[in-house]
Amino acid sequence: MQGKEKQPESGEKKPSGSVSALRNAAEIEAKRAREAELRERKRQAAAEDAAYHAREEYAKELAEEKVDLIRLKQGVIEDSDKVFREEAPEKHYTLLQRIGNWFYHAKWWLGIASFLVLLGAFLIYDIVTRENPDLSVLLLSASNELDYESPQLCSWLTTMSEDFNGDGEVLVKSVYIPVCEATMDVGGNTGAAYTTQLYVQFQSDTCMLVLVDAESEPYLEPDEMFVSMEKLYPECPLADGVKLHVDQTNFASLAGLSSPLKEGSYLALRKPEETMNTQLEMQEAYRRAKALLDQIVPQLQETEVTQE
Repeated sequence: MQGKEKQPESGEKKPSGSVSALRNAAEIEAKRAREAELRERKRQAAAEDAAYHAREEYAKELAEEKVDLIRLKQGVIEDSDKVFREEAPEKHYTLLQRIGNWFYHAKWWLGIASFLVLLGAFLIYDIVTRENPDLSVLLLSASNELDYESPQLCSWLTTMSEDFNGDGEVLVKSVYIPVCEATMDVGGNTGAAYTTQLYVQFQSDTCMLVLVDAESEPYLEPDEMFVSMEKLYPECPLADGVKLHVDQTNFASLAGLSSPLKEGSYLALRKPEETMNTQLEMQEAYRRAKALLDQIVPQLQETEVTQE
């Protein structure tokens, strides 16, 4: 019928008002976001510009201060409002604080000084208390009894010695080294120690008079080390080359020893050759030992024990 309006086909959809509202809301939100982004960019640009100007101003102030400081040092100007000379207030310390501060800064030097003082005190004590014998006798033997009874031997020798060092006291000491196969050929530190002791004694002037037994002799060079007893005491029957035989005498009883000396024991006198000591020192040590030996020989001749 012509009077009726044309109805829409069933496949067509009417425009929805909700769709337009969503589009409008999206557009509004995008506009707001855009405006917010523009505002943030402006804020950042302003902040960067302010920071730049602040840096420029600070650099300018530093440059002006540097210029004024140089002019102050050169005496061009006497004062500047750009250079501030703030002096720290003087700190006052108590007496204990000053002492503690001094010790803190001087602790290394104090440590070194303390060590030197202690070392000096030890050396002085050692020198003051050390016994200074008029001479010493070297005992080379495998007999431990000889070492144990060496004080008796030294006491006997002291009765025949002189006060060579002028200290008002006569004193004879002994140095014992166990020279034999059991000690010298063991190897290791023990053998090296005894070998070193023997070497040191024959390089110093401490002991010029030597008592040797048969077990010790292989480790010596008697003809090179000792003087001829036959030349020193040509009338003495005990003299044999560089040896003065004492094993067949009652040397042991004269010396206060509890048992006879080992077979082959003899007294020898070292040659006064220059070693670690000067020739003059060696000659003086030889003279003292020879003077003591001169006192021993007559007594041995009087008390000689002959073999049957």
